[in-house]
Amino acid sequence: MRHLLITAAAVSTFATHAFAADAIYEPAPAPAPMEMAPVSSGWTGLYVGVQGGGAFNPSDPDNVDLRTNGFAFGGSAIQTAFGSNFDSSFDSSFAGGAHIGYDYQMGSIVLGALADINALNVSQTASGFSSTPAFYTATRDLDYLVTARLRAGYLVTPTALAYATGGLAYGKVDYGFSTNSPAVVAPNPGAIINEDEDDFGYTIGAGMEVLVTDNLSFAGEYLYTNLGSGDSYTRLSGGPFGGGVGGSTDFVSDDDFDFHTVTAKLSYKFH
Repeated sequence: MRHLLITAAAVSTFATHAFAADAIYEPAPAPAPMEMAPVSSGWTGLYVGVQGGGAFNPSDPDNVDLRTNGFAFGGSAIQTAFGSNFDSSFDSSFAGGAHIGYDYQMGSIVLGALADINALNVSQTASGFSSTPAFYTATRDLDYLVTARLRAGYLVTPTALAYATGGLAYGKVDYGFSTNSPAVVAPNPGAIINEDEDDFGYTIGAGMEVLVTDNLSFAGEYLYTNLGSGDSYTRLSGGPFGGGVGGSTDFVSDDDFDFHTVTAKLSYKFH
């Protein structure tokens, strides 16, 4: 009996060591590498749309400037008559139109170009008031504005783009002059120089655009536009405006024609 127990114990020990020797422990498989989500190109493509908002300038333009030709200004009757009686203003307007553009997305960066046209009715007025009494008013009006711009933006989220923009601006500025002065009489009461102007300038600004659907986006945009000072003025001669020596006096409003626009934009994107 004792020999049977010793034999059984030996067999059990041998079997345990044999099983341990034959067991193979394989390491756990390494986790599969994470795949990067494909970069969206939802902003790449052509788009068209409409916009509407307002055009304004919170700062009044410079007053009209009097420049004499052929006689001295200092101490003259003109200087005495006008003194410091000048005023200026800027009339705000609704602005609305259409736009077209193309964007190209590179990761979180979006680059593009666009052009737009807006109908508006802004005007810049500069007046002088003499002691006669009489008024002399020069007005510059702008009925439409065209811009051609580049824009560069960063995706705050996959569907929200913050961008800066800038480029060229064009508008036809209509110049006019009016007065009720009895001193402006024939034979040469006055001449308007460059009544209508094709003015080129620049525009810069920024905006935020949000994709509402795959094809529709909504944006808010601010632009500052400057069309320069222009070349229009009015030349009066005869009477005190000629200085009694056949000279003349120019009424010049040479402040830059500049203003701000804030618009809401709706665009349809083609993919």
